[in-house]
Amino acid sequence: MAPKPRRVTQREIAELAGVSQTTVSVVLNDRDGKNVRIPDATRARVKQAIEKLTYVADPAARRLAGLDNEIIGVFTYEAALSPESMDFYGPLLNGIERAAERIGWDLLFFTSSPVENGNRSLFHRKTRLRLTDGCVLLGQQMVASELERLVAEQFPFVAVGRRDETAAAVPYVAIDYVTPTTALIDMAAAAGHQQALYVHRGRDTPAARDRRGAVESASAEGRLAFLLVGEERIAELPRLAQATGATVIFAEDAFLLEDVVHALTTAGVSVPDEISVAALGAVRGHSIEGKALAGFHVPREQLAAEALDLLRLLIATDPAEWGGIEIRRFLVAEVEPGETIVERTGA
Repeated sequence: MAPKPRRVTQREIAELAGVSQTTVSVVLNDRDGKNVRIPDATRARVKQAIEKLTYVADPAARRLAGLDNEIIGVFTYEAALSPESMDFYGPLLNGIERAAERIGWDLLFFTSSPVENGNRSLFHRKTRLRLTDGCVLLGQQMVASELERLVAEQFPFVAVGRRDETAAAVPYVAIDYVTPTTALIDMAAAAGHQQALYVHRGRDTPAARDRRGAVESASAEGRLAFLLVGEERIAELPRLAQATGATVIFAEDAFLLEDVVHALTTAGVSVPDEISVAALGAVRGHSIEGKALAGFHVPREQLAAEALDLLRLLIATDPAEWGGIEIRRFLVAEVEPGETIVERTGA
């Protein structure tokens, strides 16, 4: 773990400003500037000294002194602007941009930290985190030690997505995938399906675990019997469906489902007439044989706006009072019924 930035002392600020430590203390704690004992010129010298000494080292002192930059950082642990990732990150970044525009703040998109082994480091020496008043974090997986460091330093930040990497009090906004997964499974069961396959990517992320947990619960409760299949076995799906009697296949996301459908149709299986399909992820713009794909509407733009709203609240609140803020918010993905879960004849 990188060393914690040194906290600038009031004595150093006082020496640079040419005032007493008492004066520095009064300025730091008089956020509204109502203490008439401190002349404006003196207050200005103290603030200039704070700005010079703490521009990088102590953002908390900067906020107390009223030196906010009105800049929000955006950090992605994975490359966000590649064609492969834009379907996931695009709506989030768009939502953050719109929310920042509404409040009149600027965004600083951190790109100087290189992607190494598929991930970036928030505390890479090139990352200009301290130029911002707070930061929004995006990523399928995040580094526990970095989240813990942000919490320990009381740096305002909000992660997008539920975080299980650490027990630290990480502020986040997340999507509830359990509720819509359960609803979509129940919809298939109501249509007469009894046996199903769930094709997954094998990822150990909170969202992936939520989906898988809902699938396993449905199977354990007898609502719809599932066989879980890793994506590396997609070519075997026609045989597995025949062997298990599965009449519906769920996939972890719409892109994975495209590979599933390709394997089925290549084997001569008609989709969705012979085997119904659905994705446990966003399906807007996805279709199978001209039929709207069953899945979810994931409110990613709203999620981003919620993240920015929570971040602004943290920035505006003294860290000593953060305990009174609800730092974790959930939005529920909505079911898109689509046209690819068809009723079983005779069900």
